Amino acid sequence: MKIIVYRGAEGIGGNCIEVRSKKARILLDYGSPLPKIDPVSHRSVEATPEETILDIPGLYGNSSIPISAIVISHTHKDHYGALFAKPINPGIKVFMTEIMEDVMRITAKMSRDYKKLDADINYFRKGHRFVIGNIGITPYLMDHSASESFAFLIESEGKKIIYTGDYREHGNKANAFKQFLAADMGPIDVLITEGTQAEVEKGPTEQTVMEDIEGLVRGKTGTLYVMCSGQNIDLLTSLAGIARNTRRYLVVDGYAALVLERLKALARKQGVELRIPGLDTEYLKIIDNNATKRISQMTEYSETYGRMRPKMVSWEWVRGDQGRLIIPVRANAQQWIDENIKDFRGAMLVYSMWEGYREEAGLHETLEYFRARGIGAVPIHASGHAYFSTIRKLIENKRPRCIIPVHTEHPEKFTETFGNRVRVLKDGAELDV
Repeated sequence: MKIIVYRGAEGIGGNCIEVRSKKARILLDYGSPLPKIDPVSHRSVEATPEETILDIPGLYGNSSIPISAIVISHTHKDHYGALFAKPINPGIKVFMTEIMEDVMRITAKMSRDYKKLDADINYFRKGHRFVIGNIGITPYLMDHSASESFAFLIESEGKKIIYTGDYREHGNKANAFKQFLAADMGPIDVLITEGTQAEVEKGPTEQTVMEDIEGLVRGKTGTLYVMCSGQNIDLLTSLAGIARNTRRYLVVDGYAALVLERLKALARKQGVELRIPGLDTEYLKIIDNNATKRISQMTEYSETYGRMRPKMVSWEWVRGDQGRLIIPVRANAQQWIDENIKDFRGAMLVYSMWEGYREEAGLHETLEYFRARGIGAVPIHASGHAYFSTIRKLIENKRPRCIIPVHTEHPEKFTETFGNRVRVLKDGAELDV
């Protein structure tokens, strides 16, 4: 077998890794590069299609051994975004969960330059092994800040490879990581692991951070703004808990509300009842901003939008009740906040301490907007990614013969810790298994 890391070996974002047997080729993720700060305008910009598309034989043109499939680990654009840059060969199957597809399509339709997901989508399910050619793949649910995130055990020609995707053990789905460690996979030849936070040995859990945030607002008035992706179900769930405990309202837009409802509905189809906020949550409200108006135009979600309407509040309501609101904000949120909210007395902004990782263009400008208005900014330290103590725990548990760090700016941490088992690759480099 052969492993080729096309992108993700030399930095964070844009993962794309090939696993090749004698009879089949698959790609693990096909992500777009992270946004960059333009040196002239000092604004964050998305990668262009030219920067996003990879010249991989068989992906768009012909190849002696065709690519059979692309397997997506989760719904952050640096792991799937390149699928939207240019249609791939129609013979390539793209594997993801039903929830992932729904979130991707909703997210794409929120964009002003909407592009269709033009691919042959096939679903996988947690723990259900599927086969592509002579390559067997078993998905394992992981703890991460996306709506769903998976690691994969890949088996072929007597070899076993683990690809972790993005993961952690300090979030609300910590049990998923424990179950991954408990799974008996036998001897592992190669572990391909993310190392986004490899320089951080240990940090707080999501629960600890939420307790700190709750302490900030308990007994105080003023809006709490929280930098939060509409897909960060763990954080939205935690914020709903804080709203309940402090007699506040969690005010989201239609995008976040739709993602929550779709996640609950699709999980229910599989016999799982998720304990996350939704339209039946008393202290959840929906603001009728541009994102919500976009949802109203998506005819396929008209039933869900109809159930949203009783939860919608006006800007007059928001301005009149600012003392006890929690409002998640994401990239470019300042565009609707600036138009409708002028009073920031007592307001606070909670944002990620690690600003090196931005999943979408516009987060930099949003943070600067709040800072410029003198709003008390409180950095938090939890992340969607594994601390190095967790990476160490995974490696000690699975005992791989070879370790390939990806999605990291600190590969030296791996070589210093795990020695000659580590293979630090360059983008485009190959490794025979």
